Amino acid sequence: MTYSAIADVSNVLIELIAATADERSPIDSSRVELASPADIDSRSSVDIALYPYHIETDAAMGSGSHPTSGTRRQDRPLALSIRYLVTAYAVGDGSGDDEGTTNPFKRQQRLGAVLQLFHDNSRIEPADAPGPLLQEQPLSISIVDESVDVRLSLWSQFADVTHHPSATIEVSPVIIQSLNEAEFTRVEEHETSVDRRSNTSN
Repeated sequence: MTYSAIADVSNVLIELIAATADERSPIDSSRVELASPADIDSRSSVDIALYPYHIETDAAMGSGSHPTSGTRRQDRPLALSIRYLVTAYAVGDGSGDDEGTTNPFKRQQRLGAVLQLFHDNSRIEPADAPGPLLQEQPLSISIVDESVDVRLSLWSQFADVTHHPSATIEVSPVIIQSLNEAEFTRVEEHETSVDRRSNTSN
């Protein structure tokens, strides 16, 4: 069962960022979260937040085939595409005069770093994923060019939230296997021969 596929993919993205955030990166590996901008405030210790804001069927996958095992056949899996809002933060660590302040330069550095990471890892094979990914198809990550109107509309849904540097990415296909299955009988092939006789006229 892969009803956890959406959560698994979100975890893979979080772990991917954390695994590549070394001493040269402006991103702290312990400060990457799956959260809505509405959940982040001046007391939050977050560098990068991912928020899945749109989920739809992945038309590029087509109808697919019925998975079979022995004499049992499942319904076709559900293939999804997920869009994430990727937001960078640079909130003070709570010590001294930095409490509650933000650094716009650091925010831009962190957003650039995470987009570079997704660009360099635009294809993730299940066997190489930094977290469980229970599907055969590799994940594709692409940066989405949302219009200004769409982005402003998205941010307007977060009440009393200040706009931060952000981008949107699309991840697909996310596969959820069907629980419906049924028995079927395999048709055996039989070789037949045709005896051809020629007709002769007297």
